Parts: sequence; C-alpha cells; structure tokens
Amino acid sequence: MTSDHAAGTTAPGPPAATAVAAGLRRRRQELVDAGPPAGRAWCEAWSAEVDDALGRLSAPAVADHRLAVVAVGGYGRRELCPGSDLDLLILHDRLEQPALEHVVRQVVYPLWDAGMAVGYAVRDRREAIGAVDDLDTATAMLDLRTVAGDRGLVQSVHVEVLRRLRQRPHRFLTALRRADDERRRKAGDAAEALEPDLKNGAGGLRDVQSLAWAAAALVGVRGLDALVPAGYLGAADRPRLVHARERLLTARVALHLEAARTAGAALRGKHEVLRLDLQDAVARQLGYEDRDEHSLAAHELLRELFLAARTVDHVHRRAWSLIDADLARGARRRRRPTEREHDDFELVDGVLRLPAAQDLDASGLPGRLFTALADTGAVLDRSSAARLRRHVEDGRPGWHWSDPERDRFVRVLWRGGVMLSALAELDDVGVLTAMLPEWEPLRGRPQRNPYHRYSLDRHAWHAVAALGDLVRRESWAAETLRLVEDREGLLLGVLLHDVGKAVGEPHAQTGVPLARAIATRMGAAPGTIDLVARLVRLHLLLPDAARRRDVTDPELLGELADAVGDRSTLACLHLLAAADGLATGPTAWSPWTASLLHTLITKVSAVLDDQDDAATASDREREAAVATVREAQRLAPELGADAALVREHLALLPTRYARSVSPRAVVRHTLMAAHAPGATEVRTRVTPGEDLAVDDGRVDELDVVALDHPGWFAKVAGVVALHAGSILAADAFSREDGLAVDTFKVRPPEGATGAWWVAVEGDLAEAAAGKLAIRARVLRQARAVTRRSGGGNDVPTTITAQLDGAGRATLVEVRTRDRVGVLYAIATALAELELDIVVARIQTLGREVVDVFSVRDADGRPLDEDHLGELHLAVAGAIEEVAGTT
Repeated sequence: MTSDHAAGTTAPGPPAATAVAAGLRRRRQELVDAGPPAGRAWCEAWSAEVDDALGRLSAPAVADHRLAVVAVGGYGRRELCPGSDLDLLILHDRLEQPALEHVVRQVVYPLWDAGMAVGYAVRDRREAIGAVDDLDTATAMLDLRTVAGDRGLVQSVHVEVLRRLRQRPHRFLTALRRADDERRRKAGDAAEALEPDLKNGAGGLRDVQSLAWAAAALVGVRGLDALVPAGYLGAADRPRLVHARERLLTARVALHLEAARTAGAALRGKHEVLRLDLQDAVARQLGYEDRDEHSLAAHELLRELFLAARTVDHVHRRAWSLIDADLARGARRRRRPTEREHDDFELVDGVLRLPAAQDLDASGLPGRLFTALADTGAVLDRSSAARLRRHVEDGRPGWHWSDPERDRFVRVLWRGGVMLSALAELDDVGVLTAMLPEWEPLRGRPQRNPYHRYSLDRHAWHAVAALGDLVRRESWAAETLRLVEDREGLLLGVLLHDVGKAVGEPHAQTGVPLARAIATRMGAAPGTIDLVARLVRLHLLLPDAARRRDVTDPELLGELADAVGDRSTLACLHLLAAADGLATGPTAWSPWTASLLHTLITKVSAVLDDQDDAATASDREREAAVATVREAQRLAPELGADAALVREHLALLPTRYARSVSPRAVVRHTLMAAHAPGATEVRTRVTPGEDLAVDDGRVDELDVVALDHPGWFAKVAGVVALHAGSILAADAFSREDGLAVDTFKVRPPEGATGAWWVAVEGDLAEAAAGKLAIRARVLRQARAVTRRSGGGNDVPTTITAQLDGAGRATLVEVRTRDRVGVLYAIATALAELELDIVVARIQTLGREVVDVFSVRDADGRPLDEDHLGELHLAVAGAIEEVAGTT
C-alpha cells in the first residue's frame, strides 16, 4: 500500500496514544524474546497485538464517523512476521480531508512511534473499488480484514472487488502472471539457491499467495480450497502445498527473529533472504541439531526448505499451465480433449497426461515419459502426477534398467538445459529415486560454501546440462568431444562426479563406490563403470593444479600425465571440469580459469604424446625452453630488439623462465632490462588482455623490472589494491645480475580506462622511491570498507603448506575472507620473512579468497619446520591487522 506520509514525520500524540505505542513496542520485544515458537503461532500472536492496539487507537474515530480500519496484505492474512511492514487501508464514507487527516494522526502516527514500518492508503468506497486496476492494490485488498469500524462497508468493497475481478479475469491474471515471472527472475530459485529468498524466490511464499489470488479471478473466491473443485489443483496437491507453505513461513519468522535479535530492538528492513551467516542460528532456533560433521543442523534446515520450495514450484507451474490455457482459449471445461498424442501420452493445454489405461509398471515407462516431457516442454498434469507419486510411495514400481532404457535416458541428458524441467518433473513425483535409490541422499542437499549456487542434486543436473550445451555451442568443446572414446561414461561421470558429498569428504574418494553402484544399477558396461569411477576420483585433479600450481612445471605435467593415463580420459576431465565449473557459478568458473585449465590441458596432452618416445621431464623442459628462445630471437627485430641482446637476457635467467613466458614477453622484458635501473627505479609495461573477459572486465598483463628485493610483490599488490584492481596471478624471476623480472595478471576495476593504468604505474614509481605510505593507505581503505559493509568474519582463515611435486619449493595456501588489502597483507608477511615468491595464483570464490604461493627461502630452498611456524604466525597476524581486528 502507498503511504501519504513519511515515516520520520511523527507528531507527539495524546497520552493515551503514547501509552498504546509504548505498550506495543514493549509487547513486540517480549514476543521477540520469549514469544511462541517461530511459525504461524508467532504471526497470529503479533497480529493480535497489533489488532488490539489499532482497536484502541481507532476507537474515537470509528465512534464519530462511518469508516473502518482494514488490515490488508500479510497483516490481513494474519501472517505478520517480525520484520513485516504493516499495510493498512482506512476506508471511509465521503469524509472531508481535515477529518481524514485527524484520523491518520490518531491511528497511524502512534504505530510509527512504536517503531513499525507502516504503509497505508486512505480511500472512500468508490476509490477503493476503482483502485483494483492496480495489481498490487488488488492483491492486497483480496486479503483484507476488518480490524475496527464498519464491517458492512468493508464487506461491500470486498464483494465488489471480487465481482470486478471475476468479470474481467484476463487483465488481472495476465498482470499477475507477468509479475510472478519478473519476481521469480529477480529473486532466483528458492529450491536450489545457497541463500534462498523465502518470500519472493521461485517456490517461495509469494507463489502460494499468487495461486490464492488467482482463484479470486477464476472462481470468485480467494484461496487455495476454491482451486480444487475448479480443477486447477488436485486434491492431493492442496495438503502438500499447505505443508510446504508452513515450512517456509516458519523459517521466514525464524529468520526475522534472528535478524531482529542480531540488530537489537530494530525490526525494520527486509529480511527475506536466508543468508549464509544466519543459517546456523536459524537452524538452532528451529530445533535442528548437528548429527555429525557431514549432517549439520543448517544442512537439515536447508534441505527441508529446498524440498518444500520444489513442491511449491511444481504445483505453481502445473496450475499456471492450466490458467494460461484458459487465458488463451476461454473458460475451461472439465476435461479438454487431447490436442495430440506423443508416444501414447496425451498432450493438452501444455500438460502431459498418462492415459487412464496406462500400465504404470510398463517396461520403459520412465524413459518414455522423460523423453516426452523433454520433447514437448510440458509439465505433468495433476492427476497423472498424483497417480505416479502414489505408485512410487506404495513401493510397487516394476521398472528396471535395460540397455534401451539407459540409452534413452542418456540421449535426453545430452540435450542440455532443455531437459532440466523434464528431469525436475521426474524428481517431483519420485520416479528418479525409484529408478536410482542411491540418488535420494543427494536430493535437496545444500552445499554451504560461498561459490556453489545450487543444491547437490541440482548442481549435478546443471553440470550435465552445461556439458550438453557446451559441445553444441563451443567449438573447442566439440573438438574435445571427438577425442572421447566413451561418451556415455563421460556423461555419467559428469552426472555423478559429486555424489561423494552425500557420504563425506574427501568426496573424490568417497564418491567412487557410490558412483560405481549407480552406474552398475543402470546396467552400464564394465569399461564404462571403470571410466565413471576414474572421472569421479580425478575430477578435481586438473582444476586444482591449474589454480594452485605452476602449469609449466615439467614435474607437475609428468605427474598429471601419469595420473590421467590417456588422451581420451584427459578430454573427459577437461569437459567435466568446464561443466562442473559452469554449474558451480561465476566465482568458480570464468574465462580466466578456463584459460588456465586450457593451458594445463595443452601441456599435459603434449606430455602424453611424448610418452611413447620415453621423453624425460628434463627433456620436455629443455625442448619447451628451446622453442621459446628460437621464437623470441625471430621476433626480436620485428619488435625493436637485437637478437643477441635477447640471448644475453635469457642466459641470465633460469630455464623455468623460458618455458613460463611467451616469446613476445621475452622480447618485452629484454627491452625493459637493456640498461640497469637505479636503486629506487621501477620499470613497468602494460599489455592489454585479449579474449580474457572476466565478468564485465578484462585481464591485463603488467611487467615489472627493478633491482631484486623480496618486497616487490607486496608493493605491487598494495598499489593495485589502492586502485581497486585485483591480481589474479604472478610469475617472478631473478636474473643473475640482481634484476627482478616479474609478470602480473591484473583485473582492473569495471569501467577502467587507460588512465587507470597511468595512475597505477605512477604510484608504483612513488612506492619504489619510498614516497608512498602503502601500508597506512591500505589499512585505512580496508577499515573504511569494513565499517561501510558491517565487517563480518564468517570465513575462517586457514594456512596450509606442503612441498611442491618436484621438492624445489613450498606451496603455501591461504584461505580467508575476501577484503581490501588481504593479498598485500599476505605478501608483506612473506617479504618480512625474506621469502622469494616464485609463482602466485589468486582466486576469489564468493566471500572467500584462496591464494596459493610457491615460495623459497633466501637460499633458494623449501622452508623448514621452524620457518613454516613463523610463516603461519606472520600471515595470520597480517590478515588480522588488515581485517581491523587488532
């Protein structure tokens, strides 16, 4: 409802009104602290308190005038949650403006004084009825309830509103459908999102309310009950829908209560998204308990909510399929004739129904149904869904896997995203778990980390969909698929790659027997089962190496080639990694991570090609370096350098340099290092990124040449952080003449132009000359951001270290909350210990950063135990400082 007055313009009321406001504020806090359990009982208790307060506040007005104070919206339904707005309609019979203003001061102002967010409208009977042309007003008035005053006046408006909607349903239902679609698009899917929107998301509470409102225009009575005899809901749908609604409402109340307690007395503000940092507290409030380390209270809560939201979503979609058909074709009959048949299934009004004579135990029924749903894009009609669900719940399915059934299932999965709704239909009625009982633990299981956007089973579905879409849309994926010898094994490996998460970590190991069991149940060939198991076991191998290791290290490449074994398996792992990353989310997969993986795959493939020649790691390293040297010398004249100077530059650097950088970079560095820089001089050069868009930005390459000392990486990281850029990777090299040659992959902030790099390079020069207080500036900026964002420390800091594969350096991995200056803090701590950063890989995963450094001590050796202890202390302390906790 719209408000005629701003909430901050309250005027002092008479003593009675002041007492009512104080009492309402006190009673609200009592309910927050020790009221009924979260759920409908709490809402009704709070609604009753507000009813009582409004009755007292409006008593003088309703005694003197013909008017009514009306609850609308959620308050009208008695679903007033702790953080809900209070929506009111003051309905009158031709009162003058001065009298109305006095009523508003009497009724609404004290509610503001009580700290409530009040939206109100003041209308006479004609205005109220005319306002139903606005969708928000119409839906609010469908839930109206008289709190005080003339009930006859309210009833006459309610009857006329229903009559008008029933006379002109098309306009209202079309607007409601459009608003539903837009709301669901913006809020996302409550049935699978890590942080579900309990009210507005697809499958949320608003979907239930939408169906109740639609009933008013369809049958002239608001509510779910009216939709059952009208045929829009099945008799079995209503109890399922009500149960799901109550679960969602209970969680919403608990969320509001937790947000209120966290914020103290303040209850204003929208709290519809169950944020990650509130999930544990909400779960405890609702009585969930940790069963073990793999079944935490918050996991159980989210799983119930996901499954409840799926029920709401399915019932909502089925009902609206029929409503849409009526909008397009006029009033519906009890049973429309079949428009056409699809594989003996009947298609009518956009829904697929099983013929009455269909034998539910017929061989191949699940696969035929899956195919038909994917072919038509339809949903199951309510009676067919109810029949199938009862059949599954009775434990009578006689279905079994056969080669044709498995082939059909796999062919549909290969279609990509178009099969997702069909798969969801099978899941909703229990067909999927009837065919694959081992799948049940995955259903609705949350993945509570900041970069997974889907629940466990939906993540698997989306990974398969991504695979199918990739091989049709991306030329590299189509070429890679040609190398795959067992495509069924690849697809099943993608579907089952994360099944171990339902059992426990490390899921790449725990998932192997479960994946074997599922593939065996499906009747896959022994070779396919072995491939599926191998893909599950190795699915993290290449992505982890690309993000954490030096992808040019020949020892690493040999190790990976031995683990993978052949080019077909390598191709499978490449496609699996891409599909897995795309299904995980943009923080886990981007063109930058794709490019890292592609580079690694290319080099491992070359090793596999060379294995028949018994080439050693040293041979491969030497060959790669020689190729770079030759190409750099060839390019030198073209780029303004002398070939002899290129050779001298290369001779001063380790072999790793020649196999790590491009020939063009070799020439650039040669020119930058042609003359020795001064003691405080830094030389920089920026090469714009090509085809490496990340989100809406890009990745540029920054070359830095200066006299070598351990603090250079930290200074560059600090300056880039001050300018709101991000370092994604770095390679550092030391020449024998004491010159440092470093290359950084940098993502500028969105919208940055060439002027941004000019400013960065200028500050780097100031930093090199000791004229820029980097540490003080970074800390000030970090603390300013922390104050604006409210801080938060929901991501713990962990620091781990191990030898690299070749035993030549120590790999240090730091996981912590993403915040301004964290990379600078880590690099400064490493510099304090005089460690040489050889390679760095920087990744942001949601709220978490995962920074991996390959480091050596001042003598060029891996770190010993004492040094590692000091490293932990230094890095942890630096992160605490930049977080503003010390």
